[in-house]
Amino acid sequence: MPPATASLQLAHAACDAALESIKVPLDNTQTPDLVVLRTDFISLLSLIHAATTKLALALKPSSPTYTASLTPLKGISDHVTALSHCARLFGPKHGSTLTQEIAMAATDVLVSVKALIRTFLDIEASTRGPTSTGKAGDEYMVRMGAVHEIISNIRSRLSKDNVAAVQKRLAQDHDSLDDGFQEVDGMITDRESVDSTSEDDWDDDGWSELGVDSKTRMTDEELERTKKVHAILRLSILLHKRIITDVLTVPSGRIKLSSHVVENLDSLPPQSSSLVIASDDLAATLYTPQIPSDISTELVGFITVIDSLRSTLLELIEEPSLIDQMQAMSLQTPGTPQKDPKKWFQACFAQIRKAADNLGSILNTDR
Repeated sequence: MPPATASLQLAHAACDAALESIKVPLDNTQTPDLVVLRTDFISLLSLIHAATTKLALALKPSSPTYTASLTPLKGISDHVTALSHCARLFGPKHGSTLTQEIAMAATDVLVSVKALIRTFLDIEASTRGPTSTGKAGDEYMVRMGAVHEIISNIRSRLSKDNVAAVQKRLAQDHDSLDDGFQEVDGMITDRESVDSTSEDDWDDDGWSELGVDSKTRMTDEELERTKKVHAILRLSILLHKRIITDVLTVPSGRIKLSSHVVENLDSLPPQSSSLVIASDDLAATLYTPQIPSDISTELVGFITVIDSLRSTLLELIEEPSLIDQMQAMSLQTPGTPQKDPKKWFQACFAQIRKAADNLGSILNTDR
């Protein structure tokens, strides 16, 4: 077996082993500080980027230089193993949200490097010699580009700490929350446009010819329910936005958070995801014809999510260091008293509960 082929197989096996090992966290509480670990992780990405570039140049199908590929292949084998180990050093003290982000980033890199190595193995198996054209010869460029793009994105977007990782996750959910809200807002707008359209001008896109009504007009009762859900979703989006901008804006490295606070922070992403699902489920019940019992069921689920989020958030902002940071970073007019951020969140939760009770009261009447 040619040395280059053997080295390719070893590098491929190293990727497989690294992918398996990254699934098993290290049972070791004596892990390096976050700054050190993150720096090492970024450095390993740079080494993998450089090694894959050298490998692609050495094994260019049109003019491969097999001896020149041995050093970068050895480097790739070493670096992917080290990357997996580095990722496993992130643990509970660094925050589970950041740890998950690191593991996913490392996995993406390992999978892309493995695919690149696999491509070169396929080229070797199919040609055993230089080829300037062909699918295999073209694919290695695509695979190398994927490795470089993934690494570049990670290096530029990797969260600096767990707070930033939590903020990133919630920011992703926020767009989905807003999409659901806009859908409900559109229902109300559509009803208002229907009210201004005469029966003769009603356009059903020809569905009535098939015996199907594609645009059932929303009744007054249905419009009232929709507006109340609209108010609930508007408040929940405002709440979600303030969590991102007020709670999750602690400057990196400025304060040391207790393990209890870190655990509460890590509870926010799954609760945020649950809020997106509950909001979508509630909005989905508003399509005509509406079934009040379905709306009531989804409303109960929505409030359960809100109550869970309330418990986590209000406990979280009891942390004195977080309160100090929120007050310091809020835009206050010079000379005015600092506002207590906890009061705003309590008031917002109360308004959501009040809006939900208003909806519940008309749902009970409609039964």
